[in-house]
This record gives sequence, C-alpha cells and structure tokens, in this order.
Amino acid sequence: MIVRDTYGLTMARVTITVPDELLARATAAGLNVSHVTAVALVEELERQAKRAELDAYLAELENELGPVPPDEAAEARDWVIRLTAHTS
Repeated sequence: MIVRDTYGLTMARVTITVPDELLARATAAGLNVSHVTAVALVEELERQAKRAELDAYLAELENELGPVPPDEAAEARDWVIRLTAHTS
C-alpha cells in the first residue's frame, strides 16, 4: 500500500517482524519505529555502497599492483580483528 505523509512524500506501507520484547521496549521509549527503521535502512544501504566501492578499489589495486602478499594479508586481517573487537 502506498500512502502520503503530511509533507506529501510518497511512502510504502510494509510489515516488518521484530521480537515482541524489542517492540515493547521501543514503544516504552517513545520511539517512532517507522522512522528508526527507515534510518536503519538508509544506514545499511550506505554501508553496502561503501563496501562495494572499497571492493572495487581493492580489485583495481590488485589489477595494477598484483595480489597482496600472504604476510601482509594476515597482518591486515589481524588489524581488522583488533579494530572490530574494540567497536563491539
């Protein structure tokens, strides 16, 4: 179903499934679940676009410079593991 909001924007009405407890917490916190969902979708799409750009750039570098030596690849993997461990 397509609806128009108060600003005349066309929006699709969709059904999403979330755990009951999560919805209860969001409602209790006064969150607009539709808005939070839309923001999360935008952020995920941006993340995927950035990852695709990075993958394309890395492929371009590999074409120009050759494959990454195994020891440097291992060092990079270790760096990513350390970085993501701090952000979790």
